[in-house]
Amino acid sequence: MEVYTLKQAARKAKIGIETLKRACQEGMINATKLPNSQWRIVDEALFAALQEGHLFPSAPKRAGKRPQPEGLRKAQEAKRKAAKSA
Repeated sequence: MEVYTLKQAARKAKIGIETLKRACQEGMINATKLPNSQWRIVDEALFAALQEGHLFPSAPKRAGKRPQPEGLRKAQEAKRKAAKSA
């Protein structure tokens, strides 16, 4: 079990810090507010909220990797071929 600050959790979840802070304040994520007004979020609570769609109910749930752009894919294939032949 890992405990994140707002900044760390926002990076992990790939959402804005203010969005995450509002979600904590509204109780959408099970988070703890410290006496110095900082928030701490357990990794299981963060990922459970993302999977259940609490943060973005209208957004589709993540189902894996996004497709890679065609130009980037071709450039990487050419780089691999050049590395193999060298």
